[in-house]
Amino acid sequence: MLTKHEGISFEDQFIYLRGHAYINCNFRRCTLAFMGPPSLLKGCVFKSCNWRIEYDVLWGDPETRSALRQLIDLIDGAADAQSGRSGGDQAS
Repeated sequence: MLTKHEGISFEDQFIYLRGHAYINCNFRRCTLAFMGPPSLLKGCVFKSCNWRIEYDVLWGDPETRSALRQLIDLIDGAADAQSGRSGGDQAS
């Protein structure tokens, strides 16, 4: 079960993603730590955030590669949204 955070603004904080669901939250100048699933980011906005990734990509396990690709897509989407291009939601 994920700990739910909805409609919250975070600023200048270190945020652990694992075990949490962030829905319609705003992150400003935060460091977001991804240490693997489970986590949920839906409808969130990221501004000037840094990402810390500590994640094992396991040999012969395509799900670990898929989760990493989804995270990279989320990071790219956040950067695109900040520069005026479209972004997206992400579940891990």
